[in-house]
Order: sequence, then C-alpha cells, then structure tokens
Amino acid sequence: NRKNKAKITDIEKERYHGPLITNGVSLGYIKIYPWIALALTGFLYVGGTYEDNLGIFKGLSLFCGVVNILGVIISFIPYLVNAWKALTYYLIALTVLSLVISLNFICLLMVISDGSPIGAKEVYQSSLTPFYVIFMLLLFIIACGLYSWYYLPKNQGKVWKINQWETYGVKAKSKKKELLFNFSAIFGVVMFIPALLTGYVVNIMGVLLGILFTLTFPAVVIDAIYAAIYIKKHPDSDELA
Repeated sequence: NRKNKAKITDIEKERYHGPLITNGVSLGYIKIYPWIALALTGFLYVGGTYEDNLGIFKGLSLFCGVVNILGVIISFIPYLVNAWKALTYYLIALTVLSLVISLNFICLLMVISDGSPIGAKEVYQSSLTPFYVIFMLLLFIIACGLYSWYYLPKNQGKVWKINQWETYGVKAKSKKKELLFNFSAIFGVVMFIPALLTGYVVNIMGVLLGILFTLTFPAVVIDAIYAAIYIKKHPDSDELA
C-alpha cells in the first residue's frame, strides 16, 4: 500500500506539458533563450528603428532588449533563479514572446521585400504590412487560446490527431484519407513552384515562416506560464544547477 501511495504521489507531482512539445519548459531555458532572442532583438533594432518616426519599432526593441538583457543577467546567478522560480518562468515566457516579435519582424521584411533596402519607413508605407500584422496577431491569440485549453485539468492528456500519421491515411487503408493527403501534397507543390518561377519565393517564405513561428512558439509561452503556476505548488520539482 505504501508503494502504491508513493506511485500515486509521483504521478500527481509529474508536471503536465502540452501535446505539441516533447518536454516541459525548465529553468534551464533561461540560459539559452535570452541569448538567442537578444541577437534577434539587435536585428530588430538595427533594421526597424531607422526612420522610425512613429516609434513603434523603438518601443518593441526597448521591450525585447530589457527582457532579454534581464534574462541574460539572471542566467549567471543560479541562486536568484532557484529563489524566484515562478518569476523566472514568467521571464522565460516574456523572452519567447520577444523572440516571436523579432522573428515576425524578419518575416515581415521578407513579405514586403522587392530587392531594395528596407527600413521602418518602407514598412509603414507598405500596403501588405497591416494585413500581415493583423493576421499574425490573430493567429498568435488563437494559438495561445488553443494551447491554454489543453492545460485545463479536464483536457490534460489529450492526444492531437494531427500528430498521428494515421490521420492522413499514411498507414490507414482509407482511400478518402489517402486522396486527401495526396491532394494536400500536390496543392503545396502547385503553390510553391509558381513562386520560384515568378521570383516571389522570398515573399511566400516570409508568410509561411511567420505562420510557423506564430503557431509553434506560443506553446512554449503557455507552458512556461503553466510551469510558473505549477512551481508554486511543487517548489522542489525543478532546480537550476
């Protein structure tokens, strides 16, 4: 009975993470993500603040820079990380958010690129900018809502069908699923080849990469927030060496 109780206790203390990521966010992320995000923030500052009369990119650069520099400083002081675990997880979430902002800025430059140098003025004047920004913002909100839904107690442990090859008819014998899978592959090729022929591959890749980053990184943001909540109940579940 004691062994069974111990197993039950271990299961209860095991931290849940969403279906999109393999392992949950740990305090060790503070040693990696701020450095990557800081480098991209430098690109955001250099490429976005030139002729930035509205100050939008200056504000974003300041936010991202402060968050990432703070993360870099904290990463050198394990004592503070272990003492402020919940705050560290929230800082990791903000760091990943800054990473999403910087990556989407790069993707936006790819979308509006015509081969000439691009600065804040060109970004503001491009007719594609508001469509890209609004679309990615909505996509980010939807992704955060979707991942948050999977962290509700009643939904934890659910498996995504999109992670199963059988869903696409690869292993199943369903002709309908096989046709759907084949059609999707052909449709992707048909959409990509004209881009290569017409020279719009950079623009297309900007949109596709923006969608990819905006859909995936929110999973890390939400998991970091969940980790901050979890660590308050189980303070000994994670330590930074």
